[in-house]
Amino acid sequence: MNTILIAANITSVFYILIIAVGLLQGPKSALRSSRFFGGCIWLSIGGLIAETGICFFEGKPEYSILLLILNYLATAILDVIVIVYSFYLNDLISESRKNFKKIISYIVTILCIIDFVFNTVGIITGKLIDIIDGYVVPGPLDRFFGLIPALCFLLMVILYIVRFKDFRIKSPVFIVLIVLVPAVATVFLKLSSSVRYGYAGTALSLAVVYVVIQNRIIAETHASAMMYSNISITDQLTGLRNRRGYTEIIDGLSKEAPVGVAFVDINSLKAVNDKLGHKAGDELIIRVADILKKTVKLGTACRISGDEFVCIAENVDREDFEYCMTRLKSEVYYNDRIAAVGHDIGMGCDFKEIVKSAEKMMYQDKERYYRETGKDRRK
Repeated sequence: MNTILIAANITSVFYILIIAVGLLQGPKSALRSSRFFGGCIWLSIGGLIAETGICFFEGKPEYSILLLILNYLATAILDVIVIVYSFYLNDLISESRKNFKKIISYIVTILCIIDFVFNTVGIITGKLIDIIDGYVVPGPLDRFFGLIPALCFLLMVILYIVRFKDFRIKSPVFIVLIVLVPAVATVFLKLSSSVRYGYAGTALSLAVVYVVIQNRIIAETHASAMMYSNISITDQLTGLRNRRGYTEIIDGLSKEAPVGVAFVDINSLKAVNDKLGHKAGDELIIRVADILKKTVKLGTACRISGDEFVCIAENVDREDFEYCMTRLKSEVYYNDRIAAVGHDIGMGCDFKEIVKSAEKMMYQDKERYYRETGKDRRK
């Protein structure tokens, strides 16, 4: 039993599992683009377990059949990893070059299928390996074992070197990390006569790729997802939250905490649009948004329609909220009564009623505005 190799493989399994968990923490869009890398991770874990089983059961004749099965699995997994990894590289290049062909991946697939058939026939006939007295004994064809995967690996090394910029790697120096470091580790493992597959080297290769490439892809995808999320909930004219952002706040409100609501509606926006044009109307909307940003520090302001705004202050003290509303109304009044304002405060469980109450107060304020100014609200 090779206890050192068993320990190395078990350690590699735990390390690769951490990477797998890291992949799952990323956004869904990153998971889709990383599906082939994730496949390599799980296949590598399978290879490590098979190789560990071989080390554990070797020398025990009563487990000869199991030992043969584990060797067959280890050889098969090696071919599948090479295929999946080639498609992973193809996906990375395709992100930069949409017209990039999968010719190398197809070549690798054909070669690995040939290797799989060769290994299967070799194991069945005993010409690749045989199990004698519980030990793996190389057959006459063993000298050709791993030749095709090595050739495929060489093809992918060339692909890395030629297309390194397509992997968004600025310097070819990183190719040393991605290719040579795992290769050297595998060579050192192979120096031991008891190491046949060297899946610890494969695990190291995937770890390096994760650090240099995949982790960056996850971070970039997460940043893009956050950017698009912020865009989707932001009103482009005012920078406030839009209707969707308003709904998002409502969905997250605590029913047990107090919440204050201010309902704001611009006065005479239609008249401004009709007489001065929509550019002037937009400027009026922006002025109101700026007032809300300036005065309503306790909560979040949302533009829920063309001329309507709702400000939501969560878990707010009544006295602080009333003071904030006084400031808001004063600012609105000294800006030519630019908008009508209504507000109310209550518990989160009664949010809909609070909004209705604030809206009712806003309409009362709007009626006073049109009555006192003598303006026609229909214009």
